Amino acid sequence: MIADDHAIIRSGIKFVIKEVFPFAAVHEACNGNEVMLSIHENDYDLIILDINMPETDSIALVSHLFDRKKDSRVLIFSMNADELYAQKFLKLGVMGYLNKQSGPQEVKRAIFDVLQGTTYTSVKINEQFSHGKHPATDNPFDKLSAKERLICHYFLKGYTSTDIKKILGLHASTIGTLKLRLFGKLKIKNMIELVELARLYRQDITSP
Repeated sequence: MIADDHAIIRSGIKFVIKEVFPFAAVHEACNGNEVMLSIHENDYDLIILDINMPETDSIALVSHLFDRKKDSRVLIFSMNADELYAQKFLKLGVMGYLNKQSGPQEVKRAIFDVLQGTTYTSVKINEQFSHGKHPATDNPFDKLSAKERLICHYFLKGYTSTDIKKILGLHASTIGTLKLRLFGKLKIKNMIELVELARLYRQDITSP
C-alpha cells in the first residue's frame, strides 16, 4: 500500500514498484483514515507511508499498524529532514526511512531491503551513526535555550511575532534573532514544519 496525500507521488512510487514487481497488487490511500480501513481489510507485504498527511497523527497511525500486525514492514517516505525524524520512527519499529528527494534507484533499493527484512536508512543517516553523532536526546526541542523555548511556546499557540513582542516586551529584532536560532536548531524552514515537528515529538504547548 502507498499512503500519500499527493496523487502524483502515489503514481510515481507505483510506477517504480511496477517496474520491479509488474504483477504486484498496489493499493493507495490519501490519509490516515483510509490507511486504517485498508489494513483491516488487507494484509500488506509493504506499506509505504508519508508522515505528513492531513488530519493524520503519524505516531498513532504507525503504532496502530504494529498493534495490528507486529511484523508489519513499513517504509517512511517523507520530505522531512532525515536527522530529525528518522530516529524517532525507527525506534517505533519502521524498517526504512526514505527522503522524497531520493531517485528511482534508491527507492527500489529501499523497497528491496525492507521486503527482505533489512532496515534501510539513507546515506546521510548512516554517516551520522557511523561517526557516533548520536544526540544525548532524540528530542530536538531539548536543544533550545530557555528564551527559544518561550518563543517556541508562543508560536505553537498561534501568536505572531508582533503579538509576542507585546506580551514579552521584547524588541522586534530580538524576536527575529530568537526565531532564526530556533529554526536553525530544529532544522526547519517555516511555521508549518514547526507545528509538524512539535506534533511528532508531542511537544507540550500548554505551558512555556
